[in-house]
Amino acid sequence: MLAMSSDFEVAAAIIQHQLTEAFPKIALTVKFVAPTLQLRTTLEKPDAQVIRSLLRILPQCNEALNRLPIETINIYGMRDHRTILWKQSVPMRQVFDRKAAQQNRDPFSFHNQSINQWALPIAFLLSIVLHWIGIDALLLGMRIWIHEFGHAVVAWFSGRQATPLPFGWTNVNPDRSWIVYLCFFTLWNLLFYTGWKEQKRFAMGIATIAVLCQFCMTWFLSQDQFEMWLAFGGVGGEFYLSTLLVLGFYVPLPDRWRWDFWRYPALLMGASTFVNTFSFWHQVKRGLADIPWGSMLNGSGDAGGDMNQLRDFGWSDLHIIHSYIAIGQICFWLMVVVYGLRVVKWRRSV
Repeated sequence: MLAMSSDFEVAAAIIQHQLTEAFPKIALTVKFVAPTLQLRTTLEKPDAQVIRSLLRILPQCNEALNRLPIETINIYGMRDHRTILWKQSVPMRQVFDRKAAQQNRDPFSFHNQSINQWALPIAFLLSIVLHWIGIDALLLGMRIWIHEFGHAVVAWFSGRQATPLPFGWTNVNPDRSWIVYLCFFTLWNLLFYTGWKEQKRFAMGIATIAVLCQFCMTWFLSQDQFEMWLAFGGVGGEFYLSTLLVLGFYVPLPDRWRWDFWRYPALLMGASTFVNTFSFWHQVKRGLADIPWGSMLNGSGDAGGDMNQLRDFGWSDLHIIHSYIAIGQICFWLMVVVYGLRVVKWRRSV
């Protein structure tokens, strides 16, 4: 019983700390007296704007609130510890209903259920239509840059310097660099720390996986293996980076990493790139298009093109085609499964 009482006090203290940070000019005391959460203020009269702000901020203390069996929230105006100037009671359900309604009106909220359910299908439908009528050629520059970032990501994770350029070229230093390794290692640790601080487990998971991949690719890939995966990573990036852009639409990153608006163009960019690349390699598989030999800058005769390099590493034409078809299918079903699970979760929460 004492342990439970102590947990309640800790949860109330956490809520008080978060509310005090949000309202530094108002003296606030939070106390839990089952089944009521008491918010004691020094306001001499009820301020409707302040009360609305309190009720809007309060649900952000989800983890602490979940520890308390709260039915009602009482907000008091106190002259001292004993004199109550005014009191306002709000049912706990109303607080979260208000938050849900506000989120469903905010187009940039990661919890807007209507947008979450329809954004991905609409983005892919629009991308398919644009590809079918040929207008997606206007987005060629965007796809080229994603292709070059595909090369650069392999280089960065392997501890090499890389500069992806938007005209079909990525400058890569073949030698490992401690500076590159430490810079990205620091970046992932910052992401993990901010995710831990704000209880964003997905961000913590991304950071952990990134650190492990960076360590293995930097210190265990031979020079030949690095160059092979660097060549593969261009078209590979058109698949896996576009998939990450699509799935990132549903990921609320920590506050300093937020991208509420930019996730919309990122979703369209990812969907369009994936549809175009997925369609092209299935055409290659059916014999309706050729493997893209050579490079964009020097033409089909360039022996340093990505596909040419893969062939130099012993990859046959069928191996190249089947590898890209396989990664495309994996990415496609990953998006379908993640989206399906999210839809089920949203419908259960209604």
